[in-house]
Amino acid sequence: MSLSIEVENFETDVLIIGGGAAATMAAFECAIAGVKPIQVTKGRATSGTTTVARGGFAAAMGKDDSPELHLADILKYGGELIDPEMARAWCEDIVQIVKDLEEWGAEFIRGEDGELDLKMFPNHSHPRACHHYDTTGNMVTKVLSKRLRGDDRIEKHSLTAIVDLVKLDDRVVGAWGVDYRNAKLVTYTAQQVILATGGGSGLFYVNDNPPQVTGDGYVMGFRAGADLLGIEMIDFQAMCCSPEELFGFAPHPTGFINAGAVFRNEEGEEFLKRYFPDTAEKSSRSEVILAMAKEIHAGRAGSTGGIFMDATAIPIETIQKQIPHVYKTCLHRGIDITKTPLEVAPGSHTWLGGLDVDTYGQSSISGLFAAGETAGGIHGGNRIGGSALAASLAFGRRAGRKAAELVNAEPVSIPPAGEDVIPETEREWLAGLLERAEGPFQGDVRMHCRMLAHEKLGPIREEKTLREALTEYERIEAEDLPNLRLSEEARETGKRRGEEIESALSIRNLALLGRILATAALEREESRGAHYRLDYPDTNDEGWRKVTRLHFTDGGGIAFSTDPVKVPAEAA
Repeated sequence: MSLSIEVENFETDVLIIGGGAAATMAAFECAIAGVKPIQVTKGRATSGTTTVARGGFAAAMGKDDSPELHLADILKYGGELIDPEMARAWCEDIVQIVKDLEEWGAEFIRGEDGELDLKMFPNHSHPRACHHYDTTGNMVTKVLSKRLRGDDRIEKHSLTAIVDLVKLDDRVVGAWGVDYRNAKLVTYTAQQVILATGGGSGLFYVNDNPPQVTGDGYVMGFRAGADLLGIEMIDFQAMCCSPEELFGFAPHPTGFINAGAVFRNEEGEEFLKRYFPDTAEKSSRSEVILAMAKEIHAGRAGSTGGIFMDATAIPIETIQKQIPHVYKTCLHRGIDITKTPLEVAPGSHTWLGGLDVDTYGQSSISGLFAAGETAGGIHGGNRIGGSALAASLAFGRRAGRKAAELVNAEPVSIPPAGEDVIPETEREWLAGLLERAEGPFQGDVRMHCRMLAHEKLGPIREEKTLREALTEYERIEAEDLPNLRLSEEARETGKRRGEEIESALSIRNLALLGRILATAALEREESRGAHYRLDYPDTNDEGWRKVTRLHFTDGGGIAFSTDPVKVPAEAA
């Protein structure tokens, strides 16, 4: 079927999908190895969630520290679901990456003695957070972006959303998507494909991720045949629900806590002392968030549905040193955190599960890698602070090196890119989308998918609401998606046409991702790590000390199974 939309075709050695730290590190490694990479970013070049890592990332750089000690902390707090060899890999690699980043221009804060000023994060035995105050992610992004712009060996395609992978004889050989800036479709052929699209926080109405982070890598890899591990585990973060000027802003709770802030409910109680008498605010991230969610669920929330993060007793000098960016951001919007507590509620921050890959990011599907938040096995059931960006940097490098190695060692003959790689069913759906004047508007369905997750798939879950979510996502897939329409303006004048086509295509990923999350959360009938069931509040080691696995069936269904937990090699 012919489409009334231009199609442009590209060929490369390695196709890297994503714009964050993992994708960019992978691109560097391909260029160094002498293979041709194309990096396709849904946002602008060097985007993604790297900027969300405000407070710093962990690396065993201290004199009395080591990657082994770092690994021990991660395994202790990971809900026993972490792949220890995955964790070991990034604990070892990140030490060199910190040195490389500094060589590239990174300005990690150092003390008067010239040594790194390493922060102590909760659940770490040693100070090991390399940082640039509370703008670490922004600083790292600028460093990577500058290096990327200066490397002509890397071809960059920004404002381009990859929709799905292309397979040939059980091998991934490329992908197709939409260049929404120019309202045209694009196809790619590649010997190796690296998915580094971030997590799935865009499924939730309240999140602190860039809007383009909608779980595309999970869904594309899943449809291609790669399994998903531990996808029910989500790291929720405290995000502002009041005042309105700060809605959705993530004010870096770890930085607040390190500065001396406390959490209070509507009654003024420092409620964390009731849940965790010994550790209170120093408890793990998932513990703090769950306690917040329980207080809200019990009706002890403020007027806009949150609890209060109170920094009013902290000296201004400490705030300006520990969380200067947060302080200035709030002040710019008329809020002085030295005088006014922030009302916060849980929002989606980092997804802890992902595609099943090995320590080099290689999946079971030939030609397919995953790195960063898209990869599974790295964080298990609970992520201690400073882990996400560190792991993304390390596994991006690992995936890029391995993909380049395979291209150089085992070149594969792949047919050239062309419009025919877009399946006939997809072309028919796109033709209908471009012409249809009736049906649900894509923007409304997108918002419905996100509100559904916000209301039924958050940090407190139970069978009733999980089943309601699952049923509704199935209905959206069956009834709404086939009949989506663009706005009249997009159809008739072409204004925002590309953006609406991209949005309509991503809704399909959001709906499937919602079904995936609801399925995994429904199957795990216990509470563990970042997963809490109101109807199964206890951890059940006998029945559920195992990793969940989801597989996409030929009929579009989701098959569920479990894997035994992996133990460190020395303990096996």
